[in-house]
Amino acid sequence: MSCDTVWEEKATGKLEVPDKALFIGNSLLLGNGTFGMNATCEDCDYHAILQKRFLEKNPAYTDIRLSGTGFEACENEKQQRAWLENMLQPRLSDDLDLVVVQIGENVNTQSKRAAFVQGARALVRTIRSGAPRARIVWMYGWYASNQVTTAIKDACRPHDVALITINDIRSAANSSSIGTVVTRTEPTSQTLKYTRYAVLPDNRLQIDFTIGGRAYQATVQVTGYSDNVEAKTLTWQGYETITTDEGVASHPGDRGFEQIARRFIEVLKMD
Repeated sequence: MSCDTVWEEKATGKLEVPDKALFIGNSLLLGNGTFGMNATCEDCDYHAILQKRFLEKNPAYTDIRLSGTGFEACENEKQQRAWLENMLQPRLSDDLDLVVVQIGENVNTQSKRAAFVQGARALVRTIRSGAPRARIVWMYGWYASNQVTTAIKDACRPHDVALITINDIRSAANSSSIGTVVTRTEPTSQTLKYTRYAVLPDNRLQIDFTIGGRAYQATVQVTGYSDNVEAKTLTWQGYETITTDEGVASHPGDRGFEQIARRFIEVLKMD
């Protein structure tokens, strides 16, 4: 049993189903605009899975989602104070039962990490002051740093904040991949250089393409498309896009998001 696991068990009691929650997250929460990168649809990220679980037990449950990437980007205390005052405090209230903090992965430079040591403490203090009734949970580590992990632990301990580590969930099986098709909540367009493509029934395109010397194939449903034959690029419109970026593909896939939600439920001993 790891030290992290021992500390989690001591710090967490059973979580009662909340009436109102606030989720503060990064790309795992809102990277696809309205849902987590790179879930295949809005119902497949960790927030949607937890939201469904809460609603099953409490139909009156509501929540708010807030991007915390601006806080992750801070390099000094002045920037952190501005974010806490302008972005976080207006969303805190006495009626919040649960606040889930899922940030830290983008604290990825030495200047950000140095500032984050005191910033993490200020974040927790601000939540505790503005939402005094709320259970606070910090979930971290899809892209983990020892320095950031230490800063989060130091911020959590004095304020009875449960820490849920997820770094061990990251694996090839739980990650997304190039070629994954994502269904957006708003219509969009995408342009992709192809090796060949075929028009299928029901307004679908089957596209063969190459990324980094490797061949891929994906099928998307479209509302319209155009083909630049000379450049061999397709541009299509619709709700579906194809993952072509390695950084995006390194995010959780649907299975990874399911595992993250399951870890949350298990550590907090939810029924």
